[in-house]
Formats: sequence, structure tokens, C-alpha cells
Amino acid sequence: MPLRLVNPLFRSLRSRLTVWNTLVVLIAVVTALIGVREGLRFYLIQELDAVLDDEVGELLLVIQAFYPDEEKIIESMRRKTDGHEEHGWHIRWLDENRQRTIWVSEEHAPQVPLSHLVSTLDGRTTWQSTTHRSVERRVDSPGIPAFYIRVGSLTSFIDADIDRMTRIMAPVGLFIFLLAPLGGYFLANRAIDPLQKIISTTERLRPSHLNERLTIRGVDDELDQLAHKINDFLDQIADHLTKHREFLANAAHELRSPLAAMQSSVEVMLQKPRSSEDYQDLLVSIDEQCHHLGSLVNQVLELAASDAGVLARASQPVRLDDLVRQACDMFEAVADERGLRLILHAPVALAVAGDATQLRQLITNLIDNAIKFTTSGGTIDVQLQSDPTSSQAVLTVTDSGIGISAEDLPRIFDRFFRADKSRDRGTDTRGSGLGLSICQSIVQGHSGQISVRSEPGQGTTFLVTLPLA
Repeated sequence: MPLRLVNPLFRSLRSRLTVWNTLVVLIAVVTALIGVREGLRFYLIQELDAVLDDEVGELLLVIQAFYPDEEKIIESMRRKTDGHEEHGWHIRWLDENRQRTIWVSEEHAPQVPLSHLVSTLDGRTTWQSTTHRSVERRVDSPGIPAFYIRVGSLTSFIDADIDRMTRIMAPVGLFIFLLAPLGGYFLANRAIDPLQKIISTTERLRPSHLNERLTIRGVDDELDQLAHKINDFLDQIADHLTKHREFLANAAHELRSPLAAMQSSVEVMLQKPRSSEDYQDLLVSIDEQCHHLGSLVNQVLELAASDAGVLARASQPVRLDDLVRQACDMFEAVADERGLRLILHAPVALAVAGDATQLRQLITNLIDNAIKFTTSGGTIDVQLQSDPTSSQAVLTVTDSGIGISAEDLPRIFDRFFRADKSRDRGTDTRGSGLGLSICQSIVQGHSGQISVRSEPGQGTTFLVTLPLA
């Protein structure tokens, strides 16, 4: 098969898994068969050694019983070899130096060189050649000269047993060899099917249709974990797209309202000649609407930059206490005009790592928001302190204003969200609904946290924590 046809075949994960599963099965089976074959050989040799050692022990007893009558001893040895003729047994009787052979059986007795020594253990010496295996012990009893008795056997019957086992295992190995690719393909399918379902599901997903989710099989394996992660990611994307659509719709509404007001005012003025004072009032109104639109556009752009992750985040030490003091000084006149008491609890010197402009915007937004929704005669407390246990700066802005209802509290940081009571305050407190969203974005960009506590008619407290520099 040409190489250009083989490569596309193995690009499929199913094909690669099939090949790998097949190879693993074949290697495991071949290893197991070889292990069984060699294990059987080892077992038969150990059994042969044990039998030969028993026979040597019997001959030692015979020698101890009949010595010095060598004829009776040799007769016993001859009977033993004749009784095991079919296994090719042989016996060799050596002197204490193994230099002289006292007696040796005529048949099947090899001349085993010392180079074929296998092991010496517990007084037993084992010899091995290509065709024979022998076990030898030294006779060292009182009143009897020292000598060696060696009993051996042909190993051809072991080879015959191994060959029979090999002939039995060969068809089994061939069957497994033919079955392994099918098993590998089956295992690959079991592994790939969940992935195929994931692929099929994701192919049906569209930005406008993200309701479908991957099936969780309930086995809690890696594929289930992957499906969970993808489903969580899809939930985040769907939530992001929903918020994005709402953001665009609300932004369009907020931009369209002042434009429509300006257009209708201009159309009314153009219906008939007006005095210069009327035109002056119209221009002042248009100027106010333009300032409102400019502020709204800047806030929308800032949130968009924050979402895109391109909002500048300086990492220089910033004296947060100086920013809080400057913001309170700036709003003091506004608070006096509205009949409010703006109280600054002397802040300790604290520095955080961040962007001074954004942190200043955070503080002014919170104080401005508190002033807007606090009636005349109320108070606004601003406090900055450090939390030594967590190495954080803690900023709290508390007002005695109208408060926030329990149902509106979870959405207070949503973009363009304005609580009903806030809307009822009239044009004096009209806002874009983006101020608190921008505050949250700034705090999160500085690795901090912002939270709110409020009760209707009891006031509101915003709490900001930022890591100390």
C-alpha cells in the first residue's frame, strides 16, 4: 500500500487505538505463552532435581548399610538404573577427589565436564549438559571412606514435554493472533464512541443555539469529566452571550433615548420661529444630553475593554488613603448642597498595587452613588483601614439612604440594572446603570473583592477589599 494511503488511515484515532490495542494484546499473549512454556520447563527441571536427589539419598543409605561389600552396593545401583531405563538414568560412583570412578552404569552415562556445573546448595551439586542432568552428594560417614555419588538422567523427556506443550499452545496463539485485531477494534470503538457523540453534539452547536449539552454517562471517568468541563464551558458561553445581547440592547436603548429627546426637541423648535432665549435653552439641553451621551459611551467602552482583557492595569504602589481623602474633599460641597453629612474616618496610610486613575474612579463612583440615593439630613460614612490577618486594605462606604430591596440586591452589579426605587427618584438621580459594574470590573482587575449589604429604608454599605502592596 502506498505511504500516502497509509498515513491518512492512521490519522484516525480509532485506527491508532485499534493498532495499539492489538499490539498490546499480542505482546501480552506472546509473553504469557513464552512464560508458560519456560515456567513448565523450570518446573519439570526442579521436579527432576528433587527426584534425583531422593535417589542419591537412597543410595547413600544403601552404601552405609552394605559397605565394604561393593558387590551388593553395585548390584543395588544396577537395579536402580535398570528400573529407570526409559528415562535414561545413570549412576556414577567417584572417589573423594572425583579423580577415579569406582563404578559407573554402562548406558546413558555422559562424561560431564566441570564447566557444566549448575549450582551447589545444601551439600547438593547439580550438573547440566545439553542432554543430561545430574545431582551429586558427598558421602562422609564414620568408618566409611569419603566418596561421591552422582545420579543423572536424560533431559530428552523434558524437551518432549515442552514440545507437546508448544504444539498445544500454537493453535491457541494463532487463534488469539487472528482475534486480537477484532478485540482491538472493539475496544477502540468503546473508547471512541463517547468522543464521537461529543463531536456530533458540538457540531450542532451554534452561537444562536447553545441549549444542547453533552450526555453524562454517569461512570465518572475521564470522558465524563471532559463532558462536564465542556458543559460548564458552554454554560459560561451561553451566559456570556445572553449578557452580551442584553448589554447591546440596553446600550442601544440608553443611547437612543437622549438622541430621540434631542431630535424631538429640535423638530419642535423648527416648526415655527423661536426667540433667541428658546434657542439658547435648546442648546443648553442638547449640551447636557451630549455630556450624558459622552459619559455613557466612555463607560461602555471601558466595560468592553475590560471584557476583552485589554483594560490597562498598572502595577505601581498607590496611596489609597490619599485617593480617599481627595475624593471626600471633592464631594464635600455636593454633600453640603444636598443637606448631607459626609464623614471621613481618618484613614491610615495604605498602599495598594494598581492604577491610580481607576482606583480614583472606583472611590468616586461609590461616594457619588451614596450621595445620589441618600435623602436630605442623611449621613455618608467613608472608612479605610487595614486587615493585618489577610494583608488587605478594607474600604467601606455606608449611607443612610433608601436602601436596596432583597430581590434587587443580587443584580446590583449587573450592567444597566437600576432598582425600581432608584428610578423613582426622578431625573436628579438618573444614571446609566453602569457605575457599579465598572466598580466591580476595577476591583476584580486589582485582584480584590466588592460586596454590598443593604435593607430598604436602612441604608446601604459597599465593602471593597484590595491586596496591600
